[in-house]
Amino acid sequence: AHFLEHMLFMGTKKYPTENAYDAFLSKQGGSDNAYTELEYTVYHFEIPQEGLFQALDMFAQFFIHPLLLEDAVERELNSIESEFQLSKNSDHCRVQQLMCETCGHDAEQHPFAKFSWGNLASLKETPENNGVCIMDLLRSFYNQYYYASNMRLVVIGAYSLDVLQKHVADKFSNVPALPREPSPLQPTLVDKDTWDAVYESKMKRCGLPFERATLGKIFRIVPVKDIHSLLLTWQLPSQFSNWRTKPCDYIAHLLGHEAQGSLFSALKAKSWVTGLYAGVGSSGLETASSHALFTVTLSLSREGVANWRCIVTEVYRYIGMMRYYAASTEGLPEWIHEELKSIHELAYRYGDEVSSDDFVQELAEELAPHMCLPPERLLDGSELLFGYDPEEVKNLLDEYFRPHNMRVDLMSSTLGRAADYEMVEANEQV
Repeated sequence: AHFLEHMLFMGTKKYPTENAYDAFLSKQGGSDNAYTELEYTVYHFEIPQEGLFQALDMFAQFFIHPLLLEDAVERELNSIESEFQLSKNSDHCRVQQLMCETCGHDAEQHPFAKFSWGNLASLKETPENNGVCIMDLLRSFYNQYYYASNMRLVVIGAYSLDVLQKHVADKFSNVPALPREPSPLQPTLVDKDTWDAVYESKMKRCGLPFERATLGKIFRIVPVKDIHSLLLTWQLPSQFSNWRTKPCDYIAHLLGHEAQGSLFSALKAKSWVTGLYAGVGSSGLETASSHALFTVTLSLSREGVANWRCIVTEVYRYIGMMRYYAASTEGLPEWIHEELKSIHELAYRYGDEVSSDDFVQELAEELAPHMCLPPERLLDGSELLFGYDPEEVKNLLDEYFRPHNMRVDLMSSTLGRAADYEMVEANEQV
């Protein structure tokens, strides 16, 4: 998917010049990019008003007739390798890949276990060694997934809706409604004369990403930078269908609170932590149709590293307190939900205005069927609370926030630095 993302920019039948799309956007003062998450890819661009419709026509050709030039393969593979080399020095990316590598599944069992970055080894050397033509796989992937019923389009421009709709219909009408070859998504058409289709993401059938045998363990990680952090991760069922009540936000609000009496204030008073974040992340690895990963991330002092077991104990003491109140006659306080609801509403109403480019990216993601958002809630469904479900909060605390369903990742430069180990490996190879 990542490789295909790169190759689509290399020319189309209507605009065959390599990088013609990029060149046009740059000349007009615009920009473009793309990114691939665990179960979707997003392409986006922005351009001054007068160039919108020409850029839109060039963009549409990506999904109608790309050339996928053999001549561009080597350059784009090197570009992906460069991105990979940069990511290797990101401690965040390294932790993510460690989780994928140690989840207990193989790549055929769960997409979470795949090597999602891509590099020369995975896209060139390994396929060649196994007699696999990567370009045949690339074209097949394009034919199976790049079709109108599996796509969502968002366009912003200072024109009337009628004008925008006319240009979109004109430029995208040749995108095939159905896959060019049999697709694993197997969409079911609601009406054979329309593009409307109903499908269930294959990810939903994959289940939770971590095998039970890989949980209840600690992974000690040597960082690139001089940092100390502790990550406690619980795997939960996908939370997309809980968009109305967002039970994880309730738990995250309490675990991540910094006021007096909070978990953070107690740990900070002991000089063990300097920061604490709790919640389900927004990346595809952390939230998908198959699962959600709830993480408590603590920035540690050196003393905190030495007392990481005590910190985990304190976290579970706090979770135990929440579980106690959830099981009591009064239940978890509803005023906490009302407080959280007000915070969400204030942030939504008075938050900084996002750029048009960021807005279309967010809305394109929200339009995906697996997000479960009804049309009338596309703009605020992921931002606001629309109800309170204490039973679901209680269920998550009782069933999932348990030691046997958690992994611990301790990353600290007190364990060494990545460069030290890389130097040892280089010397051994010599």
